Order: sequence, then structure tokens, then C-alpha cells
Amino acid sequence: MRGCGIHLKGTNVIIEIVEADKKPEIIDENEYCNIITKSDGVITKINVQNGTALVKVGDVVKNGNIIVGGWLEGKYTGTRYVHAKADVQARVWHSKKEKMSLIQEVEEETGNVKNSYGININNFKINFPKSIPNFENYDTINENKKLKIFSNFYFPIEICKTTYKEIQKKSVNYSPEAAKEILLKKLEEELKNEIKDEQNIVNTRVNYKEEEGSITVELIYEVLENIGTNEKIVF
Repeated sequence: MRGCGIHLKGTNVIIEIVEADKKPEIIDENEYCNIITKSDGVITKINVQNGTALVKVGDVVKNGNIIVGGWLEGKYTGTRYVHAKADVQARVWHSKKEKMSLIQEVEEETGNVKNSYGININNFKINFPKSIPNFENYDTINENKKLKIFSNFYFPIEICKTTYKEIQKKSVNYSPEAAKEILLKKLEEELKNEIKDEQNIVNTRVNYKEEEGSITVELIYEVLENIGTNEKIVF
């Protein structure tokens, strides 16, 4: 399943498609299932209500490992399959890394603005005489406003206004310290959006790598999470 984000940047519309989190399969209580890991980690707690524990505290597990089997072994009953239930907690690691050039080209408004106007009557547009701005780079903002005579009665006429704002590009030199701060703040926001509960962050590690003209920052959070999810037993 995918999600879609739309961002406005200058005169461009950027559409970003990202993979959404896959919803876990809901398995009926009467169906047999194991509990598997949904990420890599180190087990810190395991409390089994039904099923057979296959790991213990301190074990390192990989994504997809079976940690609680959906069966019970009895001396007289043999193997009996069940719907495994357990509370399994682990230390997992979330990380983000990004590289930034110390010389960045940025855009800023100069304050020079030009406006042009038109009228839209029943989707037929009439443009007033206008001149294209002689700006080398500019942002375009379109505004449409309907005419009305009462609070809820509108004419089928719109006044169309186009605003051109001049922008200029310039190079900005960042110090390694300033670049580190910018990247670290960005990575913190991204990771905290990924982690459901910030209170479960138990450790933070930051790695820096400076190269000629650039810097790379890696942020790693160690988090306590419930690591188990149900998986149906297929015979």
C-alpha cells in the first residue's frame, strides 16, 4: 500500500510516493499461529501466555524469526497446536544517514513583484494586457476570487490575479559544525516520526564523517519495542 505527499517548491509541484506501513494480518483466536519478529533486535523480556518460547532474554533475533511456537508439548497429549500469545520486548535500532555539501545554492526573494489580472466568466478567461516580468528567476502565485453581492450569493465571475515574485540564487558556505546541526535536526525529526513512542528511546548514537567539501551524519536510536507479530501456521 502506498501513500502520497504533495509539496510545493517554487513553481514546481513535487509528488512524493512512499510505501505505507503494511497492516498486520488479524488472525482469528481459533486459528493456530506462531509469533514471529517484525524487526531485528535483542530480546529484553518474554512473557508467554500460550505457546512455546523459542528464545530467551539476551538472544539476538532477525526479522521473521519464530520466537514463540504455536504449539504445546504434553507428556500424554503429544503435540497440540494453539494460537500463540506472548508479550515480547526487544532492543531494536532505528537509523538515518544523510550527506550534505558545505556549499549550498539557495533561493531567496528580492522583494521585486509584478502583478497581472484577468476575468474568468463561466470558465471563459479574459486576460487584461500584461507584460511578462523580465525576472530571470521567479515564483508564480495564482489567486482567484469570486464576486458576490450577498454573503452566500456569488456571480459566475472570478477576478484572477497572477503575482510574479523575483527570486535570486546564491551560494552559501556552511561550516562543518553548522552543517552537522542542520542534518542532525532533520534526522531527529525523521526518526521521531518513525518511532511510535519517544519515551522508549533508551540510547542515542551520532556518527560524523567529514570529507572534502561535505559532511555525513548518521543518527541511531536504540528503542525498546514490542517485537512480536502473529503468523498463521500453514500445514
